[in-house]
Amino acid sequence: MRQKTGNGHNVDLETFLEDIKTVVRDGQELLKVGAGQMKNKALYASRTTDKAIRKSPYQTIGIVFGVGLILGLLAASSFGGRSSEEEEQM
Repeated sequence: MRQKTGNGHNVDLETFLEDIKTVVRDGQELLKVGAGQMKNKALYASRTTDKAIRKSPYQTIGIVFGVGLILGLLAASSFGGRSSEEEEQM
């Protein structure tokens, strides 16, 4: 068993490494639990959305069409519009 002295304290490297391994294992478990919760929330949201779309499909189509039209107009005006310098030269 090696021991390292630093700043006046005795540090047991093996104990320190075991503590680090424990912290890493606990972190992995927390990540797994968090990922599971996020998966459940995503599944719930997708089921709710599916129910809403099946309940009123024509309204959904209208909303999607409207949003697409607005985004298309905004994209066309920002990318296809002339700059003020080009308009002054004409």
